[in-house]
Amino acid sequence: MPSDMPSDHSSRTVSREQAAALDAADPLRALRSRFVLPEGVLYLDGNSLGALPAGTPARVAELVEREWGQGLIRSWNDAGWYDLPRGLGDRIAPLVGAAPGQVVVCDSTSVNLFKVLSAALRLRPGRRVIVSELGSFPTDLYLTEGVGESAGATTRGGCSAATGTTWSS
Repeated sequence: MPSDMPSDHSSRTVSREQAAALDAADPLRALRSRFVLPEGVLYLDGNSLGALPAGTPARVAELVEREWGQGLIRSWNDAGWYDLPRGLGDRIAPLVGAAPGQVVVCDSTSVNLFKVLSAALRLRPGRRVIVSELGSFPTDLYLTEGVGESAGATTRGGCSAATGTTWSS
């Protein structure tokens, strides 16, 4: 950190010169070349659509042309597609304090909830009620209602795991 910058972060105002010095000293500066961005663009939104990694277009082309186009269904094994969820999970595991084999990369929580609720209703055709927990995330409740509606099942308000409180919808 430049010597003229407060070490306690007490000042939020940074001069252009201080910002340039911080940029020059940034240990991640060299990583900029790994991304494709239009000249002069400072792109700070990485939560939904981050900057394009430079190697991605070639990798996507290889996947589409060779693995999918030529390998077809064999690529599930030959290109390692089948093992990707566990392999990627093992790479992520140390970041979340988990051991190898404890993390799997897969669909979103909502997609997985849809799949498990749908499968559960198919496995027990006589059961036509889905009960959800009081504190469930609103999107999960909407999804649960949608699965119930599409399967001809009803959804009941829920039950609080903490208090045992129930309600009806």
